[in-house]
Amino acid sequence: MTAGRKGFIQPTSSSEEMFDARRLDGDTPSVVYAFADGRFAGNPAAVMLYDRYPATAECQRLARLFRQPVTVFLRPLEETGHFEIRWFTQNAELDLCGHGTFAATYWLFRTGCGRSDRISYHARSGLLDAWLQGDAIQVALPVIHTAPADPMEYDAVQRCIGIPVREIRKAYDDYVVVVENERVVLDYEPNFQGIAQIDCRGIVLTTQVDSHGALGEFDIVSRVFLPRIAIDEDQVCVSAHCKLYPYWAKVLGKTDLRALQASESGGVLELSSWDGRVIVKGRAKLA
Repeated sequence: MTAGRKGFIQPTSSSEEMFDARRLDGDTPSVVYAFADGRFAGNPAAVMLYDRYPATAECQRLARLFRQPVTVFLRPLEETGHFEIRWFTQNAELDLCGHGTFAATYWLFRTGCGRSDRISYHARSGLLDAWLQGDAIQVALPVIHTAPADPMEYDAVQRCIGIPVREIRKAYDDYVVVVENERVVLDYEPNFQGIAQIDCRGIVLTTQVDSHGALGEFDIVSRVFLPRIAIDEDQVCVSAHCKLYPYWAKVLGKTDLRALQASESGGVLELSSWDGRVIVKGRAKLA
């Protein structure tokens, strides 16, 4: 494995010896559509539960085999309601995947494997908490702050995306591109090959919603492009909203935000904060 500088690990050929793992949930993964409701299809993730993890190379192989945007691997820990969690795209292991965590939470509660009213995930990015509120799931994730891109970064991203921008900000692994209006976000036609050349995980395109327009029930809208990790357009990217929330909460002067990710499938995220974390709320369904 080769360590990446932008929040994910890029696998290389590996001689890592694999050991046998006994899956607790059968021979096939469960697929959960996170942030799916009556209007939006959400974002799928495969969920696997093991009592012993496979080796990393085997996890990556399975993620390629299942061909979902993300495959989530869970392992129960000794303390009730605590699980180790790892997330794999088809070509990389991620430091953090919010929609995968959301899908795992729905699956654990739906199957009764959670065995408590609160779930704590132990990940290499830290401890993550999730719980139910009525029929909705809430997940507490780290706030990820952004800063203005420097002039060279700004020029490189501006040339790549090829549309007028209002602001370009940088997180540790993404560029957040703020544009003038929602029509720019909705109509944008990305150059995935060009975006893949930028030294980052991906591009988050976002703007404030016109309160009197067709999307007036929302506060913000976004689309997310991650071709470098084998996801050309992410259907619902929660980790991107860990970056969007602190930015837009400050700009709009609001602590509760309703966000639309305007991908082909689409999804609605309700965002708030508590104890220095972004609280992401939504619904899900099994495939």
